[in-house]
Amino acid sequence: MIQKTEKWKIPEDGLWGFSHCGSHDTWYPWSSLSYEGKLSRLLCDLKAQGANSFRPQIHWHRVEPLIDSEVRRLEDVTEDMVRAYIESPSVKWKEYDMLIDGLISEGIEPHMVVGAAYDFQIPQVKVGENFVRALPDTVGRDRYLAFLYLHARACAKRYKGKVHIWQLENELNCAGETMLLVRWRSGRAWLDFGFLTAIIEVLSEAILTEDSTNLRSHNFYCSLRLFSPAGWRQDIKRWLDMLDIIGVDPYPNYIFGWPVMTKVVGKKVRQAREAGGKPVMVLESGYPAKPARRGVNEKRQALYARRAVEEAVSAGACGFYYYQLCSTEGYPVEGPWSNKFFQSIEPWWGFIRKDDSLRPGWYAYKEAIGKAREGRMKKH
Repeated sequence: MIQKTEKWKIPEDGLWGFSHCGSHDTWYPWSSLSYEGKLSRLLCDLKAQGANSFRPQIHWHRVEPLIDSEVRRLEDVTEDMVRAYIESPSVKWKEYDMLIDGLISEGIEPHMVVGAAYDFQIPQVKVGENFVRALPDTVGRDRYLAFLYLHARACAKRYKGKVHIWQLENELNCAGETMLLVRWRSGRAWLDFGFLTAIIEVLSEAILTEDSTNLRSHNFYCSLRLFSPAGWRQDIKRWLDMLDIIGVDPYPNYIFGWPVMTKVVGKKVRQAREAGGKPVMVLESGYPAKPARRGVNEKRQALYARRAVEEAVSAGACGFYYYQLCSTEGYPVEGPWSNKFFQSIEPWWGFIRKDDSLRPGWYAYKEAIGKAREGRMKKH
């Protein structure tokens, strides 16, 4: 039973830092550092930026490579199952334990994404004689939700008292577009908004069952929608009761780099505040440094980093996560992101070049979030 307890509160100076959606191999992929070495460098870079929060994903397949649970329905999941999941030798927590403990030791709030389900993030499961990804259309939607609930409860229980903010899935309101247009998801289930709502409900219940003081967020894709005629603001209203923080993910310069359209960021924040009446954060937004043929460059990236934060703050955002501190810079990594055609900007979001030098955006963003934090403290 969920107990009534006072919610954790967003710090007075807000939440400012970076989003990172890739697995750990996308941290400084050009380096020869071990996981421990990459984590140490990441923590140093976050501190050097003045970040007080970081939003990575708990990649389901990294924790649970192979699902061996026989659970088939939500109501079958028990407390004993959750504890057994946490203690199972086949479930791999070490890297996330180190990440979360490292962030906390540096005074950086972990804002963890749970249940994100791009194809490469989903564990394997045995169906008949074959091992396949545990996709909703493969194992059945009810069974998928049961697997997801068990995983999310285990994450929330293991990190109770350490993680206070959980993001439920990732840009789920555009799952259908993601499936059809960029093939990061597979299956017709992602076209069904009833099923998508069930996912948010399941994740929300899992997080609050383990700790009712937790905050729940979701990052809404806030551009053109194909499968939600009423638009992304209606998506917010649909899931509002299951969220404490409304996140927006504006990328106004994804197609063309000029003009630098940071006013769109402020507009999306204002619209989200009007739609939901709850705290609003920019949970992802960025501007790539390459390729030049798309009209982007490092100078414009720095301009975007500064002005996007200013516009978000002016519109009333209580935080901003730039996507991302360190990008793959063209190195092959795990995940669906391509370096070709429409997605050719995906490897180039970061402020750190592959020779370890810093782009101008590093300094512009550091200054912007420093001013944002100071401004909020003066108001309080």
